[in-house]
Amino acid sequence: MLEGVVPVVVTPLTTEEEIDTKALVRLVDFLIESGVGGMWALGTGSEDMNLSFDKRLTVAQTIAEANRGRVPLIMGAGFFALEDSHRFIEETSDLEFDAHHVMPYHPLLSLERMAWMYRRLAKAAPRPIWMYTSANWCRPFPPDFVADLCDEPNIAGIKFSSSKTTDQLKVAKLADPSFQVITAVVAQFFVCLSMGVKAGTTSMASALPDAIGEIYQHFVGGDREAALAAQYNLIGFLDALPKTAKADNFLGAAEEKYILSLRGICDPKTSSYYRDLDTEEQAAVRSALEKFGYLERVNRTRNTSRV
Repeated sequence: MLEGVVPVVVTPLTTEEEIDTKALVRLVDFLIESGVGGMWALGTGSEDMNLSFDKRLTVAQTIAEANRGRVPLIMGAGFFALEDSHRFIEETSDLEFDAHHVMPYHPLLSLERMAWMYRRLAKAAPRPIWMYTSANWCRPFPPDFVADLCDEPNIAGIKFSSSKTTDQLKVAKLADPSFQVITAVVAQFFVCLSMGVKAGTTSMASALPDAIGEIYQHFVGGDREAALAAQYNLIGFLDALPKTAKADNFLGAAEEKYILSLRGICDPKTSSYYRDLDTEEQAAVRSALEKFGYLERVNRTRNTSRV
């Protein structure tokens, strides 16, 4: 079971756009030392859609070996071609992790065909399969769709990425010891915890696991007021980030990797279609970190890490 902050693990790259395996190991160690409740590898925030099959395989091998079973690890196997999902599941079968998650990268595929896909993968996979929905990448899953699949053999849970609170609540009610529900809108982490969700996942937790972890630690410690204050502070920080790179990239990989570069974890290099931050955008990120009280901890990590 996943509990607490579960980072979508960003994918460090070299200037030649190869997987920076040394930086990825540093990132895994940093996240575990930060007290995360698990890791969501090769998700959309990992830029998985921009990575070749072989690069994804390198990421899977590196993270699994670096983690060594220390925290729960859910490994992405979502490809446009279903045969690639099957092949990736097969070729990672000897690695140490807990389950595969699959994002269906087909925006217009019907719910009936997506249900067929999940049942087929779950039947064939040696490990449990997690469903993964986000309206940014596929047709949104309504609560009834999740309810129809939550009892399927070998389907272990869902990452329900939606900002619709009523749908979040309906899906959260489906959780039981054999089916877990986690959410993915970090600006609503406090709200989701209040609904009974045990874990939240976001790629920003790769860069700021400590800041997001404060929300969870205050909440489970019974200090709802402090948890809500930490949530509001995080929302303020997210709103203060420059919007220009995100308008080009959609994902926040450039901003997250830049923060990780300040922490001494990896270079701020994004993948293929995306662009890195320019100097003005970098200054705006540093300014936001300082304004909301995150820069000191970022600099503290820098003193103990090495790119």
